[in-house]
Amino acid sequence: MREKKIHLLMTSQGMRLSLDSEYYEGSALLKEQLPLTGIIEREIPSFSGVVFSLLALDDPFDFQIEDKVAHRFKGFTVNRILIRSRYHDVPLGGREPTSVFVLIAEDDHLFEVDKIDVDSLHFVAWANCFRKPQV
Repeated sequence: MREKKIHLLMTSQGMRLSLDSEYYEGSALLKEQLPLTGIIEREIPSFSGVVFSLLALDDPFDFQIEDKVAHRFKGFTVNRILIRSRYHDVPLGGREPTSVFVLIAEDDHLFEVDKIDVDSLHFVAWANCFRKPQV
C-alpha cells in the first residue's frame, strides 16, 4: 500500500521577517537597502498557482529600474515586496533561514489583486530570509 503525503498550507500572514545579504545575488541597489524587515500582509497566488507572500516593509525605500523601451531610468518608492521560498516545501519563517525570490512592483497597486501576474513585476534578487520576533 502506497503512503499518501498530506501537505497543509500554513498561512504566514502577520509573521515578521527580515531579509539580509547572506547568500545574496541580485541588484546592487537593493543590496544597499538590506537588511529589510516587515510583516507578511497576505499571501497572493500567481496565475500559475505558485503562492507568494506580500511583505509590508517597516521602512520603504526608493528604487529605480531601466525602462528598456524609453532607454531611461524610472524611480519609485517600494513599500511592499513579493517574496517566496526558492525551495519546494521550505516555508518562510521556519527554524532555519531560507533563500527567497524578491520581486518588486513599480506601482504598489499591482498588489491589489486576487491573483498576481508575476510578469508585471521585476525580479531583483535572491536574498536570505529569516523570522524575526514580534515587536
